[in-house]
Amino acid sequence: MFYLPSKEECDYIVENSKQFFRKDLTFNGKEIAIYHYKQGDFEEFKKFNAWELRALTFVKNGDSWDRFLGIHKFFELNQAPGWMEEDLIDKRVLKVSEKIDGTFVHPILIDNKVYFKSKLRFDSFQAKRAQEIYESNKNLKRYVYKKLSEGKIPLFEYISPKTQVVMDYGNEKLILIQVRDLNTGEYDLNFEEEAKEFNIEFAPVCEPKPLKDYLEERNVCVSKEGWVMIFEGMKFVKVKTNEYLKRHKILGDLRENVIISHILDKKIDEIKEILNEKSEKYEFIKDIESKFNKKYKELENKIKKALKMTKKEAQKKFGNDKNYEIIAICKKQNSITPLQNWVKEHTKKLKNAKKFLE
Repeated sequence: MFYLPSKEECDYIVENSKQFFRKDLTFNGKEIAIYHYKQGDFEEFKKFNAWELRALTFVKNGDSWDRFLGIHKFFELNQAPGWMEEDLIDKRVLKVSEKIDGTFVHPILIDNKVYFKSKLRFDSFQAKRAQEIYESNKNLKRYVYKKLSEGKIPLFEYISPKTQVVMDYGNEKLILIQVRDLNTGEYDLNFEEEAKEFNIEFAPVCEPKPLKDYLEERNVCVSKEGWVMIFEGMKFVKVKTNEYLKRHKILGDLRENVIISHILDKKIDEIKEILNEKSEKYEFIKDIESKFNKKYKELENKIKKALKMTKKEAQKKFGNDKNYEIIAICKKQNSITPLQNWVKEHTKKLKNAKKFLE
C-alpha cells in the first residue's frame, strides 16, 4: 500500500524535480542522506510517487544504505485533490488522533545506538532535547530500541514552551504519534496499547466519528490544533480547528513590520496572551516591542523639541536626522499628531521596519 523508494529512486526524483532535495552530511562517521521537499505541490508528489520524501533518511552501512522513514506526505482537508470534503464525507473512519502542534522528530539507529533527528538535522535544538529526554528515560530507551530491533520506527512530536508553534502545552515532552514498519511502511493503528505498557505518552486517541461530526467540532474547539483522521484505504487527512487557523495566521508571520503594526494598533497584548512567556516567539516580540518603544519615544521627543524652535533652528538641529521628514511635517502642522500614521506607513515593509529599529 505504501511505496518505499530506494535511495537511487530518491536521487532520480531530486534530479528531475525542483520541489525535492537531498541533504548530505556526516554524522558519527557515517554518511547520511536526508530527502525532503521545498514546496508541497500535490502534482509533483503524484508525478514522482514521492509521498515518502518527507524527512526520509538513509544511513550508509558498508556497501548498502539503511532506510529510516518519517511520516508520509498527506494534506489538510480541502488542500488537494483526493483530500476534498466531498471525497471523504462518506468514507469509513478507521482512527482519529489529536494533531500535536510541535516539531517532528524520529530516532535513527547508527552502529546499534539511537540518535534523534528533526526533519533535516541532528543538531537542531529540538533534536538535541529529544535525545536528552530519550537518554534520561529508561522506559523510553527500552521502547524505542525494542521497536527499531523489530524493524519498526516510532515517530514523535517534540513540544516545549520555548519552541511553541501555536498551541501552548505548558511543558516539554516527547509525544509518540505513529509507529511504522520500516520494510512495508504500514502504520500500526493500535500502537498505543504497547506504549501504555512502557508508560510512553502518546497523542490522545479520539472517537472515530464521521467527518461531518469533526467539521462541526472544529468550529467550537479551542483547545487543540485539530485531528489526524485515517480513513479506509489508509487515507490520512489533517482537520484543523478554526481557532487554531486563526491563531496560526497571527503567529505564523511575526516579523518586525508585523509586530510594529500590532503595537501601533494596540493589539500586541492580545498576541502575547496566546504565547507562553518562555517561548522564543514571546521573547522576540518583547525585544522588538522594547526597541520600537525606545525609538518611537526618541523620535517623539525630537519632534516636541522641534515644535518649540523656529523652522530654521529645527532644520539646523535635525536636518541630518534619518527621520527628518516627519519632524518637518509635524513642525509644519505645529502638531505631533501625524507621527503615528507616518511611522505606520513607513514601517509596513520589513526592510523599512528593520531600518527604523536600527
